[in-house]
Amino acid sequence: MAISNLPSAAHPKKGSAQEDLRAVDQAQAGSSNNGGNSSKGALVVKFWGVRGSYPVPGPKTVKYGGNTSCVEIRNPYHRIIFDAGTGIIGLGDAILSEYRAQNGGGPDSSDAEKALVLSILLSHTHHDHIQALPFFQPAYLSQTSLYVFGPQLLGFDLRESISETMNARYCPVRLEEMNSHKIIANMADTDRLLFRNSNKVPRVISAREELPALHHEDLLVTMLHSYSHPKDGVYVFKVQNNGHTVVYATDTEGYTGGDSRLIKFAQDADVLIHDAQYTHEEYTDLLSPKQGFGHSTVDMACEVAHKAQVKQLVLFHHDPRHDDESMARVEAYARQHFKNVIAAQEGMEIHLGE
Repeated sequence: MAISNLPSAAHPKKGSAQEDLRAVDQAQAGSSNNGGNSSKGALVVKFWGVRGSYPVPGPKTVKYGGNTSCVEIRNPYHRIIFDAGTGIIGLGDAILSEYRAQNGGGPDSSDAEKALVLSILLSHTHHDHIQALPFFQPAYLSQTSLYVFGPQLLGFDLRESISETMNARYCPVRLEEMNSHKIIANMADTDRLLFRNSNKVPRVISAREELPALHHEDLLVTMLHSYSHPKDGVYVFKVQNNGHTVVYATDTEGYTGGDSRLIKFAQDADVLIHDAQYTHEEYTDLLSPKQGFGHSTVDMACEVAHKAQVKQLVLFHHDPRHDDESMARVEAYARQHFKNVIAAQEGMEIHLGE
């Protein structure tokens, strides 16, 4: 496991997206390389937005980043995007630049008919996890097939929830006006999502269907419905590829003794990305208590990581009031409770299987 591309005040995350352009020569013959700049056989986790609730750009968040939730997980064949906070804007720009480079200049060039297949998995539809979908540039390409999966919450279909936020009262562009071919579907927490190395299109496998044998480089995504986030919970996602496991658990609040379902779900994971929005003092502050808000403390995240025996814990969904200095203290505190822990930073990459 290697962690790289950590931004700094001298080298902010602004330019880190351009590193994806170096992957152009890895494109598969006759097909767009949806796997970005993954090394051959590697599973790469990249953080594009790490902040919770609302974005906080500015000089005090340069190191850790101010964009809201967006994480990319890719291998040489597939790219999966988790949540669509403002971090997805930079990711979309990088994907579009990569696509243009692979196709001779852009969508207007004569050989630009190659399909661009992208998948977005939404943990839930609170605003900070979907707010940047209208600014995701690949969604405006007719060559794009955009698959969006997530839970049906409060009785509303996923498409209905997204479309509501993009009607004319709130947004100048309606969902239907984005030129991509959009497949937006509810998923049950018993469903599995299979990304075959021989097929760019993801396949939903219900609990009634037998899971086919996995091939080399296939990606399998499973889900856990966490009920600890108001009002109807969130999905926690687990990605498995070539013996490696990454768990994405944002917007979840801990329980006394640890979240036993999440601990079991994340058992022995290589990487656990876990909500850690509050310190214990903030969580229990009598003047402004955070209990019941649906977010964890650093201690809760460390407890899950310890009991699940994960190899690497990544603190995520940082409180927007925590500037770089505060986050450095949070990170130092966490290391007293779990050895292999790091606070997510925009532009940070974790490489598995190299």
